[in-house]
Amino acid sequence: MYLEHFALKEFPFLSSPDSRFLYLADQVNETLQKCLYMISNKIGPVYTSGPIGAGKTTLSSRLQQQLEQDTGKYLVSYLVVPPQLTVNSLLRMIMEEFGVKTDRAYSRSLEYLANWLREQHKKGIKPVLILDEAQNLTPTHLKLVHFLLNYETSREKLLQLVLFGQNELSNKIDRFPELKSRMYPASLTAFNRKDTEDLIQFRWFVAGGGNILPFSSEAIDEIFKVTLGLPREIVKVCDLSLISAYSQKNQKVSIEHVQSAINELKLKK
Repeated sequence: MYLEHFALKEFPFLSSPDSRFLYLADQVNETLQKCLYMISNKIGPVYTSGPIGAGKTTLSSRLQQQLEQDTGKYLVSYLVVPPQLTVNSLLRMIMEEFGVKTDRAYSRSLEYLANWLREQHKKGIKPVLILDEAQNLTPTHLKLVHFLLNYETSREKLLQLVLFGQNELSNKIDRFPELKSRMYPASLTAFNRKDTEDLIQFRWFVAGGGNILPFSSEAIDEIFKVTLGLPREIVKVCDLSLISAYSQKNQKVSIEHVQSAINELKLKK
């Protein structure tokens, strides 16, 4: 609708997890680098928790993309954990994503997976499992995760694990000390005012808008105040604010346009 009006090449504020639009604020980049470090050095599994809308899915997509660019070194499997899944179904999902033969017998499937991991190690390939929405993991699932960590040599893990989930994930792992002691934590939190503006500026630039933002300082203040610095909410408000400005044939996004978006999204002030 507003691409031509604002001279953009593409929409800057879509909610899809396009890693090109991931703004690497300090905390986001730190988490990404921690994951890459742990995986590349086969040190141990990482779990990243944060509130809804903090950018975990987009970050997991960026992590997968960067690993897959290193052709022949990593074999990456990305899974979204659905609710109410049996532990056997989770194991089968993991194995099928990697293309490993499964068996009706749970113990036999684990045996097939162990043999496959050893084969990959001999080939110099690092299997990486990224689990998104990991707050859906039950205590029984976490016992499977804990068991999978036993697949290792004297120096390194045979399977690299990265979990992304809401804050509930961290709470669940806290209640499983045997697992927590073997994992490395990371977290994502809401952005501050500066990061909020930098995120908007970054997305605008990637979409072809250049260095001059159409959002007034007061508009960005209002966006930050209402979204509480959560990237997903920032993106939604910005998108509808641009539509509001476009509908009134304005080149600048004012606080009134932002308030119109806020009302449409029914966000609390």
